[in-house]
Amino acid sequence: MHCKAKRILWASLILVFLLAGAALAAEFTADMVITSKMGQGDLTGRAFVKGNALRQELDTPIGVQTTIIPSGAAVMYVLLPGQKKYMEIPNTQVTLDSSEDLEAKMANQGKVTKKGSETIEGYSCDVYSIVYNDKKLGEGTIWVSSKLNYPLKIYTQNPQDTATIMYRNIREGKLDEGMFSIPPGYTKFSM
Repeated sequence: MHCKAKRILWASLILVFLLAGAALAAEFTADMVITSKMGQGDLTGRAFVKGNALRQELDTPIGVQTTIIPSGAAVMYVLLPGQKKYMEIPNTQVTLDSSEDLEAKMANQGKVTKKGSETIEGYSCDVYSIVYNDKKLGEGTIWVSSKLNYPLKIYTQNPQDTATIMYRNIREGKLDEGMFSIPPGYTKFSM
């Protein structure tokens, strides 16, 4: 994978984790599409959310890359299933429980303004704009489902790229707790 493509992939994943929030009782799966002006076509994948636990499987040119954030964990795991390896990185996920809102949670990262509401994939969403304090992060718009307390669409524009992350085909239902832990037989690696 080219260095530029790797940076786009990592920036997109970090964005997802910075903005991801899960309600305490939310349990669902969704298809995910990441569109980036600098990318080489859309990246697709799947998201699995159970409370504050998150698993994402992203289809990349080098195979599926899986990211797991166990509920309440201080770290997240990036898995390379084809190689049975994982990397541990700090958990930067911003979670929202029923007593929190996006404006308050992200106030230290930039100016967050509620712009209104829209329906995404049949879910009523509050629409927020954010202008980050760190100008390298640029600005964005986030559509947060009121029911799931999770962003269903994220648009960002910064000096390096313009990207949209969209969740589609959302299916609410029970998920196996085992999806949110490192599978047996994986070995740790670092970059």
